[in-house]
Amino acid sequence: MEDKRIIKTKKNIKSTLIDILQKTPFEKITVAELCRRGTVSRITFYVHYEDKYALIEEMFADYILEASRDYHELQKKNNPAGNGIKGYINLIEAILCLFYDNYAFFSHTTAQENPYLYSVFFNNVFASVDDYLRRHTCLAPRFPIKQTAALLCNGLFGVINISIADRMPEAEARSIARDMYLGILESNLFRRADVCPPAHRQAAHTAGRD
Repeated sequence: MEDKRIIKTKKNIKSTLIDILQKTPFEKITVAELCRRGTVSRITFYVHYEDKYALIEEMFADYILEASRDYHELQKKNNPAGNGIKGYINLIEAILCLFYDNYAFFSHTTAQENPYLYSVFFNNVFASVDDYLRRHTCLAPRFPIKQTAALLCNGLFGVINISIADRMPEAEARSIARDMYLGILESNLFRRADVCPPAHRQAAHTAGRD
C-alpha cells in the first residue's frame, strides 16, 4: 500500500495532465509544464515516473482496474447465473462506464487528436476483450478470436466517437451501443455452447482478470 502522501502527489500529477489535455495534444506536453502547472518539482515527478509515457501507462492500468471492478459488480448484480450474452453486455457496459465516468480524459484519446493515447487505449481494451473471448466459452466466436476482438473494439470506439461528434446525450449513446452489441451477440457471429461451465466455476476463473 502506497503512502498517503505519494497517492496524493500522483493524483495531483494525473489530474494536472488531464487539465492540460483539454487544450494541448499529449505529444506537446512536457514534464516541465506538468510540474509547473501541478506545482510539483521535477525531482518529485521523476521519483515516481521515468517520463510522461510511464505516467500514461500507470493511468491506463488504473482505468483498467476500475473497469474490472465495475464489470464484477455488474455480474454480481444482474448476472449471477453467468449467462453468456449478459456477461458480454456487462463487459461493454463496464467499458462505457469507464469512458463516460472519465470523460475529461477519454474524450481526448481519439486517433485524430492524440494518436498515442488512442493506441494505448485501444491496445488495453483489445487485450482485455481478446482474453475475455478466449476464456468465456458459453458464447464463442465463429471466426478467429483476434479478428473478432478487433471488430468488437473498433466498432465500439467508432460508435463512441461518432456519438461524441454528434453531441449525443450520454444515456442515448450508451443505450444505442448496448442495443447494437446485443444484436451482434445474438447473430451468427457467435455460437452457443451446448454445455457451459457452472456459473460459480467460471466466475472464479474470471475473478481479477477481466
